[in-house]
Amino acid sequence: MRPVGLSDLDLAARIVMSVPSDKQLSFIAQLLDDAHASDLWRKRHGTTHPSGGTGSLYAQAALYHVTMEEHIDRVYYTSLGVVLQGLEAWYKRNHKVP
Repeated sequence: MRPVGLSDLDLAARIVMSVPSDKQLSFIAQLLDDAHASDLWRKRHGTTHPSGGTGSLYAQAALYHVTMEEHIDRVYYTSLGVVLQGLEAWYKRNHKVP
C-alpha cells in the first residue's frame, strides 16, 4: 500500500462512519488489504488496478459513497480512531509476497 497521508485518513474515516460500529474494524481491514492488492498490481503491471485505483487508501476509499460534511463531531473522531487502529494492526502484519 502506498504511504498514508492526512487526506487518506480523512476520507477513510468518513467512509467508516457509514458502516455499522460492529463491522467497522473488519471493514477497514478489508479496505487496507484491497489498497495493498491494488498497489501490488500497480507495481507489477505499471498501471492502475482496473477496479481499485492506484494503491492508496484514498483511492480505495473513494470507491465508496460518502457524504462530505463540514461538521466534525464525536462520530468522526471515533471513526478516525478505528482507521488508525486498523492501520496499526495492518502494519504489524507480515506482507511479504512470494
